Amino acid sequence: MFPHDNKIELAWNERVAVITLRHEIDLSDSDRVTEAFHRALTHSDSDGTLLDLAELTFADSTLLGLILHTRTEHERAQRPFVLARPFNTSIQRLLEITGAVDVLPLADTLEEGLRQLRTPQLPNCSQAVSPNDVTAC
Repeated sequence: MFPHDNKIELAWNERVAVITLRHEIDLSDSDRVTEAFHRALTHSDSDGTLLDLAELTFADSTLLGLILHTRTEHERAQRPFVLARPFNTSIQRLLEITGAVDVLPLADTLEEGLRQLRTPQLPNCSQAVSPNDVTAC
């Protein structure tokens, strides 16, 4: 996706956009990361986005902000977004200290993340207007 960029990759696994971030990602990479997130979200053949951070060794709050913003954009577009583990110790610590690990959808492996994104999402029946209004369930 990005010529001569071994830090950011956007690939397709069937209808799932897989963004892989490698090495160190910081403020200087934010425009390219934002572009990858945007392309994954707006691609017409995408059913969801999987963010693979297994090879990421460092990230600062800039990337965390981009991830949280991207998740919100995916929710608005009703398109799933999942982060795949394993995480480097410093990435795990960043997600835990900020509480992001509690709000971001996580998968234990890349394969599990792909399974999650390929499994049809069931409607949230707890938001029915009345007990008789469960037509979507």
